[in-house]
Amino acid sequence: MQVQTKRISELDFMRGFALLGIILTNIISMMQPSDLINQNQVNYLALIDYFVENKFFAIFSFLFGVGFYIFINNAKQKGLNANKLFLRRLFFLGIFGIIHQFLQPGEALFIYAIFGLFLIPFFYLNKYINLVIGLVILIAFIYLNSKIILPLPYFILGLAAGQFELFTHIKTKILTLVTAVSGILSLASWTVLFKAHQLINNPMLVPHLSKKEADIFIQNREIYDHLLIITSPFIAVFYVSLLLLLVRVDIIGKLLSPLRLYGRMALTNYIGQTLLIYVAILIFGKHHVDFMNTFWICLVIYIIQFTFSSIWLKNFKYGPLEYIWRLGTYWKIFGIKKSTS
Repeated sequence: MQVQTKRISELDFMRGFALLGIILTNIISMMQPSDLINQNQVNYLALIDYFVENKFFAIFSFLFGVGFYIFINNAKQKGLNANKLFLRRLFFLGIFGIIHQFLQPGEALFIYAIFGLFLIPFFYLNKYINLVIGLVILIAFIYLNSKIILPLPYFILGLAAGQFELFTHIKTKILTLVTAVSGILSLASWTVLFKAHQLINNPMLVPHLSKKEADIFIQNREIYDHLLIITSPFIAVFYVSLLLLLVRVDIIGKLLSPLRLYGRMALTNYIGQTLLIYVAILIFGKHHVDFMNTFWICLVIYIIQFTFSSIWLKNFKYGPLEYIWRLGTYWKIFGIKKSTS
């Protein structure tokens, strides 16, 4: 039981961490900041590209696959109809996604619900087969630059990680090695991205380019965008392994405990991010903030959501949307209040 609790706790840390990055890109698409006005704005977007774009999306998708394994495995151990429950779970996730789609076109939940349907057969395959299939599909989709369907291989790899009981048995020595290797690959990735970014470093000048120069710029931009997808898995692995190492240090784990609570309410906080961004839009308006100011808005949203998550989970077992999702999945009433005894 203690190992199981530790595993779930580490997954909550990772979910919370993934949410921190996801909002940094979502707020840009939603608030549509004013046109680039100086090099500082260009540099900020470059930092988002290097350290955020696609990386946290990959982590969140991977964790969905891990969560799928845990859900199905637990349901089977309890003698429940696991496939039926998971299909119902996906249905209600899709409902959340459709509603969220009206607020944030292109959001992930509905896509996750659709691709989640393909996961069920993989649960019955050998873990090594799933690992190979996940890697092959990931490489193929990255080669094809098919960003919209990338969740599927990350789902399968997350499922394989669950089958290997990766987060239960991985030793700190191995985790340190993974962190070191992925860190080296990440440094190489950031170097490549930095060099590639030099070719597109002045998007403000695009209207003044000749047709030939504009065509070269567009071609370079496409190469750069593809490199962002190619390098993202290495950086995502580095982030996850480093985070797991840090939270295994008692004092750091305690300091980062608000992140774990934030991740326990991942569904509520993911949709809550969108609602709070809309509040920011009502206050500042679209197009009236620059790119760097979206970061400060995100910091305010972090503070609000960290505080809310901490207070809520002191009194309740589940986040508000997590509770609704649970009711829909199991089709019965559960107590939500924590026992005061």
